[in-house]
Amino acid sequence: MNKTILKTLMLFCFIVSCKTSVKENANSDGCELFKIGNYKFYNPRVYERPVIFKKGSHELLHTEYTPKWYPGYCAENLPSYFKTKEEFLKHVHSSKLKRLSTPYFEKVYNGNKDNLKGKPGLYNDDYHLLFRGTVAVKNSKSGNEYLLVAGKSYIDNESDYDKNTDFYESDVKTMFAFILEDGAYKFVDPNLVFGTFTKEQHDKVYDILSVKSLVYASCFENVNTTRKPNFDSSALPGWVYNKSDLDD
Repeated sequence: MNKTILKTLMLFCFIVSCKTSVKENANSDGCELFKIGNYKFYNPRVYERPVIFKKGSHELLHTEYTPKWYPGYCAENLPSYFKTKEEFLKHVHSSKLKRLSTPYFEKVYNGNKDNLKGKPGLYNDDYHLLFRGTVAVKNSKSGNEYLLVAGKSYIDNESDYDKNTDFYESDVKTMFAFILEDGAYKFVDPNLVFGTFTKEQHDKVYDILSVKSLVYASCFENVNTTRKPNFDSSALPGWVYNKSDLDD
């Protein structure tokens, strides 16, 4: 009798495990959204807690999770993030090195390696910068792979990340582009992806990570930025629903 019960429990656990595995795999790299010309858009990822910067800074507010695009972002905005000039140069795209020269970027690093605030313009002394998620892109003709980062939202207090504020709305207003080169994501002009798009196509891409789209999304991946144990990557973050409720 006990053996029968044990076998039944083992079979049940195996089935649940398989179902969970299939569900998680369905919400990861296999998620193709649509194509526009040569560009395929896939694998939308949202952050359980959005990536938030310190006020008046390009520095991460929380360091338990570092997004893979962040070093490339720092190469453009916060050279002091890198301990050496060589490491900094590894995150500058080859087209920029060719256009402006390696000595130029060496001067950029040497002139900013002690500047802890970084390049002005994006950050605001009174607000946190916030980034909600990413979308992967591949150009079938060139083979280039990109990562679009939904960002440049601002919040007054950290707790505002799941609320509507004057700046942080439910729609995506800005996306940054990073290209994969030599194993690193490097900051590039978003026009490399959007340059030839119509307004309708442009809006379709930006709409991927809007709150209303996410609520009805058939596939996505929730990223465990808070290092929660037993994390479910197939469940939407609470802030998506919270902001959706506020919009109604």
